[in-house]
Amino acid sequence: MNNYTPTITQAGLNAAVAAKTSDVNIHISHIAVGTQGYEPTRNQVTLKSEVNRTVVTGGKNLGNGQLHLTGKFTSDSEYAVKEVGFYLSDGTLFAVWSDPTNVLFYQTPMAHIVQGFDLVLSAVPINNIEIHSSGDLNLFLGEEFMAMTLSNAQIAQAQIASNYRQIQFNDRLLSLGV
Repeated sequence: MNNYTPTITQAGLNAAVAAKTSDVNIHISHIAVGTQGYEPTRNQVTLKSEVNRTVVTGGKNLGNGQLHLTGKFTSDSEYAVKEVGFYLSDGTLFAVWSDPTNVLFYQTPMAHIVQGFDLVLSAVPINNIEIHSSGDLNLFLGEEFMAMTLSNAQIAQAQIASNYRQIQFNDRLLSLGV
């Protein structure tokens, strides 16, 4: 078994089949993470040790039954992520990943983790599954990019000022005949 392959839950499969037969859509809207590592089962309805849940911040249907989902995780605490759950908008646990030994990522209070996930749904009807996202992920990183731009602009300004002082110094030396 691939260590990073999520298990579709029985409730998730039932929801996907019901959506197909009734021609309605179900929506993957949240990603949750937890700290307990184990072998997931199809009968799970929750994560075993959930510590954080976020809305899907980005999503894309890549075709051939593959969905790409992105979540941004922040926290006031520190923990190792060893389980991930993908939830439908009605609260149903659609799919779960966990591993007894492997850590997916480590969250700290200082980190804003943007984590991408791919769900390959080869044994699930996919036409009635939608991804609800909270918007363009780039907007969430706007503050970080702006801070980098400002700090880069300040560095460039300082370097220009230093170069200008060097030119003035060289002019003085030339005027003194040195």
